[in-house]
Amino acid sequence: MTQTICQAMRRFEQLGLLFGELLRISRFEFRISNFEIERKGFRSGTIYEFRGTMFKFIHAADIHLDSPLRGLSRYQSAPAESIRDASRRAFENLVDLAIAEKVAFVLLAGDLYDGDWKDYSTGIFFGQQIGRLGQYNIPVFAVAGNHDAANRMTRTLDSPANMKILSSRKAETIRLDDLGVVIHGRSFGSRHVDENLTVTFGPAEKGRFNIGLLHTSLDGREGHAVYAPCTASDLCAKGYQYWALGHVHQQEIVSEDPWIVFSGCIQGRHIRETGSKGCILVSVEDDAILEVEKIPLDVLRWVQCSVDLTDVVEMRDVLDRSRKAIETQQAWADGRPLAMRIRFEGATRISDELAAYPERFEHQIKALGAEIAGDNLWIERVENATSGKRDLDSALADGAAFGNLLNEILATPGDLEEIDGLKNLLTDLMQKMPEAFGPESALNLNEDQTVQRLIGEAKHMLVGRLLTVDGAK
Repeated sequence: MTQTICQAMRRFEQLGLLFGELLRISRFEFRISNFEIERKGFRSGTIYEFRGTMFKFIHAADIHLDSPLRGLSRYQSAPAESIRDASRRAFENLVDLAIAEKVAFVLLAGDLYDGDWKDYSTGIFFGQQIGRLGQYNIPVFAVAGNHDAANRMTRTLDSPANMKILSSRKAETIRLDDLGVVIHGRSFGSRHVDENLTVTFGPAEKGRFNIGLLHTSLDGREGHAVYAPCTASDLCAKGYQYWALGHVHQQEIVSEDPWIVFSGCIQGRHIRETGSKGCILVSVEDDAILEVEKIPLDVLRWVQCSVDLTDVVEMRDVLDRSRKAIETQQAWADGRPLAMRIRFEGATRISDELAAYPERFEHQIKALGAEIAGDNLWIERVENATSGKRDLDSALADGAAFGNLLNEILATPGDLEEIDGLKNLLTDLMQKMPEAFGPESALNLNEDQTVQRLIGEAKHMLVGRLLTVDGAK
């Protein structure tokens, strides 16, 4: 009899393990009690408990759906429609991934939109995609970021039935009892939030998988304004297993114990958002994180490509090195179209020739790109940062008028304030063409480094043209 009972118990245990595998996204208890086994003086009244919890979730942020393409109209060859639709197609990729991976839920850590919509089509598209997740019983939990808080239209539309946007008035806690998950989060109530929101978050709930959902700059990140500032130590102190952060557009794993992660944006929008963009897929089993995967979602990739022209003496060599650099970037893009900025560097004898006629040089490089990749490559800008290796030193040493002119050009200061009349001229241009000098433009004159780069390029071009005039060399 004892052997029969033990066999039965083993069968129950095997069934419990089987159920744990089949019901990957549910938590259950299977209890055997009131068995009293007496064998050689051994008495057992133990309750056997079988638990099985395994699930996946997606962490994404900074969707910036239908973000306006500031300044793109200036580029005649820009694939405006492809770039304009890229955020939608990347978001569709996110939804497809969630369905394919059978995730338990999706977390969106702010900036779903990009300020006010031009019309309601943005909200309708978003609702359709969230509705697709609802058809597969996948809920979505989100917090509003600084761009969402600035959107007046969203306040007039209800969220999809399977989506919950956490409160901005106070920290909110969502409990998913079937998974043993607790989500803590708080939305932005206004565009500018300069307080540490984490102080309002509740402590971790014992025996549960705790997630923090927050839009923040942490202790500051280059290129991003400070919002909801806090430190990694503040987050660690809460005792959560995972922090799903938004606002910083570059993917970053801040910590692995606990996991503190910026998922980055899902689609690059301009040359300052280069490289792979996507979301984070997290696998959890028995309240422990098994895997954190970076999944690319972008449909068009922005890249900065550097070409070293050191010791190059002929234009043919310039084009050969350019071809190799472009083909390398193509291979890394996994078949995606590229929006590329190419920067030429190094000391070369033909530096002055390249600088003398920048439009002609840019046309040559763009023609090469079209030959290599066709419509799958858009060269957004060609930058010549090479330095010369001949003639300039001897010309500068010449005490004649030509040498003095070159010296004066090279002595031009890199500070806008120190060049007579230039600031007023540029201020007038910025008022007439504000889009051309916007914050996401290559001509953003509010940045010192941009001003220094433009002055440097102008000096390089003038010196190059003077040195390539017949008889000057």
